[in-house]
Amino acid sequence: MYKYLREDIKKMEAYKVKESNYKVKLDANEGIQWLKGYNRYPVDRSDKLRNKLASDLNKSPDEILIGNGSSELIELVMKAYLEAGEKVVSISPTFSMYKIFTIIHKGVYKDYPLTNMKDLNLEGFLGFVKEEKPKIVILSNPNNPTGTMIPYEDIVEIVKSIDGMVILDEAYIDFADTPPKDDTNDYKNLIILRTFSKAMSLAGIRVGYMIAQEEIIEYINRVRSPYNVNSLTQDMALVALESKEIFKNNIEEIKTERERIRLELVKKGFSPLPSQGNFLFFQASKDFGSKLEEKGILIRGYENNLEGFFRLTIGEKEENQQVLKAIEEVQNERS
Repeated sequence: MYKYLREDIKKMEAYKVKESNYKVKLDANEGIQWLKGYNRYPVDRSDKLRNKLASDLNKSPDEILIGNGSSELIELVMKAYLEAGEKVVSISPTFSMYKIFTIIHKGVYKDYPLTNMKDLNLEGFLGFVKEEKPKIVILSNPNNPTGTMIPYEDIVEIVKSIDGMVILDEAYIDFADTPPKDDTNDYKNLIILRTFSKAMSLAGIRVGYMIAQEEIIEYINRVRSPYNVNSLTQDMALVALESKEIFKNNIEEIKTERERIRLELVKKGFSPLPSQGNFLFFQASKDFGSKLEEKGILIRGYENNLEGFFRLTIGEKEENQQVLKAIEEVQNERS
């Protein structure tokens, strides 16, 4: 929304790349071709990819912006809206980069603790937001690292109640038991982020997308670097969108394995939180991660107020079996 934009960004215009048919193209200081087509800069706004996503999502292409994963998109929102000293609010625990990006962009980060690390007290959170008066609220849903979800009706209540921008980070939404929803047409201050890194298994190409009203996308384009998404990434993302049956099967396999591993961990004495992501979050001894690493198994461990908590990604069945075997070995060594 215009009223939340940084004052200096209100006066800016987006960098415009002229893209049209040509016989000879000598306007961009590009090199001589040796690998077909890749001497040229990529299409600036990833038009083919935006058009395909728009068709799939029943949106206008102008309501979609492509970025290098969700991370770049989060930073672009901060570049457009966050003045030095203004606040960003999220929940705790959540994705650590929210705080880091806020600090980089000279904002002040505040978080509101989840009850028992899984439930959001909506009334308490709304009171917290009213007191802090943030310019931006960021919610990871399903949440990383807990895997828990805020009910969508609560998300809508937050969006309606907040005098600021709301970023709904849905990196893991494809693993949830409920289908994603999109109310960006109804709320000017809502921005939804999704990614190809998780359910589509393409973390290596770094691509994500933003859904918001056309006005918001236009403002974000003012601070976006030209040609921000390379040609190879755009091409691979288009291939992925034509391969949905593969990803649908992969998602179902991960959800099945997620429940199987959760039950196995319970049998072994752990208490993993019920997860809607492609991972499980649980508490163990502080050296649990290092003991597994000695056996060649890497899981995510946390520090400070989350010391002793771990996040285990659900992999292929064979990988998961190796993890369970290593966990059993660690437990046997302690007994």
